[in-house]
Amino acid sequence: MPDRTLCDPLGRSLILHNHTWHGHIIKRHPEMRDHRTLVEQAITDPLEIRFSAADADIRVYFGVGPRLGIMTTVFATLSGGFVKTAHLVKTAKGAIEWSKPTP
Repeated sequence: MPDRTLCDPLGRSLILHNHTWHGHIIKRHPEMRDHRTLVEQAITDPLEIRFSAADADIRVYFGVGPRLGIMTTVFATLSGGFVKTAHLVKTAKGAIEWSKPTP
């Protein structure tokens, strides 16, 4: 699959590089192999975007997961405009930058 440019709800463009997907995400988090669509949706249609506690330039995107009680989380660098990693989590952490409006 080619590199993919994705836009978050705040208008920021982030690239999910194919080499990151195969060379880092799948290699270090093999449970993500069948969930590239969920990773992309976590950026384009997240439940929340949070600040990283470790790096002010990193945003953490939380999206729906492959099953109830599990979320897809994506770490992206804003200055570089690219996805760093993605994995599955049960709880969101960090200060909220943006949250999906409730209907």
